[in-house]
Amino acid sequence: MAKVYVIQENGKTVPMQTIRCSNEDEELQRILEINPDLIPGEQINPDDPRRWLIIKREMPVPDPNTGDNRWSIDLFMIDQDAIPTFVECKRYNDTRSRREVVGQMLDYAANGPYYWTREEILTYAEDAAAKRGFTLEEEIRRLKQDETEPIESFFQRVQDNLREGQIRLVFFLEKAPQELKSIVDFLNRQMERSEVLLVEARQYEFEGLRVVNPILFGYTEEARQIKKTVSVTTGRRRRWDQESFFEDAKGKLSDEAVNAIRDVYEKSREAKAELSWGTGKVNGSFSIIWPGLGGKSLFTISSDGWLTVNFGNLDDEIDPTLPLFLKDEIVSEMKVELPDDYIKRYPNIQISHWQNGELLSIIEKIEKKYLRES
Repeated sequence: MAKVYVIQENGKTVPMQTIRCSNEDEELQRILEINPDLIPGEQINPDDPRRWLIIKREMPVPDPNTGDNRWSIDLFMIDQDAIPTFVECKRYNDTRSRREVVGQMLDYAANGPYYWTREEILTYAEDAAAKRGFTLEEEIRRLKQDETEPIESFFQRVQDNLREGQIRLVFFLEKAPQELKSIVDFLNRQMERSEVLLVEARQYEFEGLRVVNPILFGYTEEARQIKKTVSVTTGRRRRWDQESFFEDAKGKLSDEAVNAIRDVYEKSREAKAELSWGTGKVNGSFSIIWPGLGGKSLFTISSDGWLTVNFGNLDDEIDPTLPLFLKDEIVSEMKVELPDDYIKRYPNIQISHWQNGELLSIIEKIEKKYLRES
């Protein structure tokens, strides 16, 4: 395994110690459950990095003969396109991290989808979100960011993808044997609808600090192009634009509400915001993005009249005073309450709270305080 070095203040380097996991549950499964981004979404799809929502740890898989739960998947996750992702964690010293684990994973893929229903998956997702201190709606807003779609519709797509075999299989190891890498590479090139990937979560330690460096294997450009060409989508998505968005809004909202959205749209353009149009099947949406505020969407407005405030998008690149300023303005102007941990959330606010100029006022204050040069 390649060494990783720490550069000290004097410019000299010191190698970090390579760590070998002894407890699969604590050192692989638990770490990944808390930090799902250790599956490197930007390496899987550089153009549209994958984001993850964990549905259940130890997801039960029924035996097709008896219907009883025979196996369990270490982690069952989905991404923003409703693609089910099965993750199996194995230590390098576990001899099952070779050929046996491949057959085990294929058993999961072959049998689970025939028994899991949309309702069952949805229940697991709600339970997992509650354990993390969020509602499922908040988790889906974080996952999909600039798009709006009913939760039931989204989980129907999860079920449809399972039934059609459009899934992702991920082997998550501290270090992978070469024979497993070869098998994964072969399967990924042969399986058109499914992705078979391997992530080496290489672990190091230096002065009590543990470092994890996840590296993706098994997704060559050849395999990427094959799947891009034959990928099957369940339910057509659409790319909304100004005309289609407002046409859809007219059929769902009052004239007053549509005009309020149009005023926000025009004001955002005047304030040099970039507008990103969603691809929802049911509702149109656009997100308001200011490059000067980290390039992340601050607000998302749906054609059914809901405003999403994307606190969870904000990171260290923005002015640190902005989240609190925005929170105080929303409470004051729109007369809504926000939770104490609002900074992690994506609260949704009905148009009745902001159709009388409240959102316009907030945008003007943001422009004056954070966007204009002093």
